[in-house]
Amino acid sequence: MLPFKVFDREKKITWVIINFHPNQNGGEYLAAREDDSNHDGEIHLIKSADMKKFRMVGFLEEQE
Repeated sequence: MLPFKVFDREKKITWVIINFHPNQNGGEYLAAREDDSNHDGEIHLIKSADMKKFRMVGFLEEQE
């Protein structure tokens, strides 16, 4: 899966979606919070049903 960014308009947070984990309820996305600090981002599971509330920002480009 190619990592991509989404923006949560409600909470004003940009998430980097890392992976998808399927389950009986539709699945969850593993996401890391994007911020401007040098600290590691917060890791969070986002339900697939909640993703429809987010705006797609774009795919991450491969770092050279």
